[in-house]
Amino acid sequence: MSGTLSTLGVSSLTNVLSGAAGGNLVTGELSRLLGTAALGGVTFDIIDSREAAGRRVARFLFPGRPVEDQKFQDFGTIDQPIRITGYLAGDDYVLRADRMRKVLLTAGAQTLVHPWWGRLRVRVLEPGEIQFSATRIRLAQFQVTLVRDPGNPGTKGLLASITDTLTTLLEQADALVDEATLAVQAVLAPLAIPLALSSMVGSLLSQASGIWDSLTETAPQPLQSGIASAQATLAAGVSVPATNSDTTYADSVTAALAAVPAAIIDSITDPSSSVVAPAQQVEGDTAETVDAQTAANILLASAVQIGATADNLSSVTSVPAEALALGVVARGLIVSQLLAAWGSLTFVSGADAVAARDQFVAAIDALLVDLENAAASGVGISLSGMWIAIQAARTSLIADCSSQVGRLPMVVSVPLKSTLSAWTLAYAVAGDDVTQVQNVFDDLVGRNGIWHPALVGPGSIQVLEQST
Repeated sequence: MSGTLSTLGVSSLTNVLSGAAGGNLVTGELSRLLGTAALGGVTFDIIDSREAAGRRVARFLFPGRPVEDQKFQDFGTIDQPIRITGYLAGDDYVLRADRMRKVLLTAGAQTLVHPWWGRLRVRVLEPGEIQFSATRIRLAQFQVTLVRDPGNPGTKGLLASITDTLTTLLEQADALVDEATLAVQAVLAPLAIPLALSSMVGSLLSQASGIWDSLTETAPQPLQSGIASAQATLAAGVSVPATNSDTTYADSVTAALAAVPAAIIDSITDPSSSVVAPAQQVEGDTAETVDAQTAANILLASAVQIGATADNLSSVTSVPAEALALGVVARGLIVSQLLAAWGSLTFVSGADAVAARDQFVAAIDALLVDLENAAASGVGISLSGMWIAIQAARTSLIADCSSQVGRLPMVVSVPLKSTLSAWTLAYAVAGDDVTQVQNVFDDLVGRNGIWHPALVGPGSIQVLEQST
């Protein structure tokens, strides 16, 4: 699976999904050439990846007989080694090179997150090589040879057809972008774009720009910096060609609508990925970061507002069906990036994962309602492809959430008849494992909104269920 959403040559969308997974540590022109990957939890940037695959076939020739009498014996498929050349870049490149060295020394199967192949289970086949050079400051190059290790096929259980629910979800997000792109091309297909249609498109882009401005004005500085270029493109709008002989105009509109939500996902940072923060992300002594929940909240709000904007626009334009259709596209592109953010969310409990899932599903359901309204308005294009992609994304989201819920602790309600200290309750809940007391304390204070740790109760207090 591709590690990015379909871009149609739009560089602002590059590394959207893979960036959500680990973040791109290389800045400048070089970063446009690389794909972000991770091996054993250490992120790096791939500049070259090679793999051969085929079948194990033996050819038999017989003495004194013509070549036409040759025989073949097929022994099945074979995966040849994956040979990767990557870079570890940034202020912490030496530390990350040391982490990569430890990964190369680790026995057993590991996870490779590949920007083009997706998530793979692999083993290190040959000793890797890490190179430092005086001509490459803040950059370490390494080569490693891996081989796919699918594991025991008899242990996959009931969901054997779903090898990776998150990869499946990201694939559906990618398909949603493809269908949105085709829908815009169909709406903006006339050889000569009518004035009413071009005016409606310009108005939608302009109002969408205003929505993003209002939603991101208090966002963390790295996010605001990350979307600046995309926001400028959206605010500038798209020029209408004199002759609409190809899909350039339609693709430019798609790119403008997709650029900001894609840039928001690309701005998600991992505080643990670098011990030295970039200078532009430092205020005083504190490095600002963008977590996945912040990005998701902005996208959720924008989907609602842009959907309402398209609905209002349809009531004042002479091309209402087209306005509703483009509103569906704009909202669909936001939802596709929302699904990309899901992969970077972390949950403390199963209840937290279900609550987040319900928010995402509600956004998808609202998109489906908009699509049905656009179809009912008599728009002259088929939206069935988008409907199928949205439904598939909804199913994949629920499947991935279900796989996570089974691995997360549940939230239980503890009735308290009198007031007591949160520390006392934390020790009671943690049981004999004193190492979990601090975690239990932090969670119950935050989860229940306790304003004073010494005054908990009376009433029901929600705590994480501890495994025995």
